This record gives sequence, C-alpha cells and structure tokens, in this order.
Amino acid sequence: MRNLLPALVAAALLGTPVLAAETYEQRLAIATGYIEATLEDMDMEAMVKTMWQPLVNDVTAKGIPLNDDQIARIDQLYQDEMTGPMYDIMRDQAAVMAELFTFDEIKAIRDFYATDLGRSAMSKLPQVTERQTPMVIKMVQEKMPEIIPKVQAILSEGAEAE
Repeated sequence: MRNLLPALVAAALLGTPVLAAETYEQRLAIATGYIEATLEDMDMEAMVKTMWQPLVNDVTAKGIPLNDDQIARIDQLYQDEMTGPMYDIMRDQAAVMAELFTFDEIKAIRDFYATDLGRSAMSKLPQVTERQTPMVIKMVQEKMPEIIPKVQAILSEGAEAE
C-alpha cells in the first residue's frame, strides 16, 4: 500500500474540530496531506501525455504524417515544460480545497482516497478529462461564432448608454 504518512500525520495532529470553529490552517493542513498522498500515486507522465496527444491526433488527422522520433520529441518537450508546473498546480489545489471545502469534507475525500476503491476511482479522473477535453474544445469552437456577435452587441449597448 502506498505511503499515506502526510495524510495520517495531518489527521493525528489536527483531529476533527470539536468545540472551536475550524480554521483555514486546519483545512489547509489536511488538504495538503491529501494532495501529497495523491501525488505519490499520480502518473504525471501519462497526465502530460493527455496534453499533447490531441495535438498529435489533430495533426495526423489533417494528413500530416509524424514519425516516431517527432512524436517522441513532442512528448519530451511537453514532459520538460509541463511536468514541474503541473506539480505546482496540483499542490496549489490544497489552498483551493481549504478555501472551498469544510474540514469534514476534505477529511471525507482523504478517507475515500485511502481506500482501494477510492484510489482507483480518483486515478481515472485524468482519463475522464482527456476524453472530454476534445468535446469541450469542439463545442466552444462551434459556439463562439454565435456568442461573439451577441457579446459585441451587449458591449455596444453599454457604450451607447454612456
């Protein structure tokens, strides 16, 4: 079983707030423990691959051939440029969680993740994103020609009122 030490330490040190109102620092500590535990299990290389794979698929779908060396170089470029920033973004999630969730909500997420079922389910979330991202991009591209003129009309109405 993977190392849950950061999450367990946070739980032992903080416990569940009893009479005092929970603090941001308590929520941040337990969220940080949870995030660090998830990072231990995360396949960041696979996550970064989900960033460049749609680009490669689009290029090849347009009839532009790519050889294995080009694909490997694209992968390496993305791995080099995106891995560190992705870890930073993932670690920043602890602060976001501490702002949005209660201590008990974060604890529940952490406890769910500590189970085999929870870890398995959570590890599949990048695949969900990978499959949905092309659909979102396509939808945005299709809707923007309709939306932009309407936004421009709204903005021009505001300018006329001044």
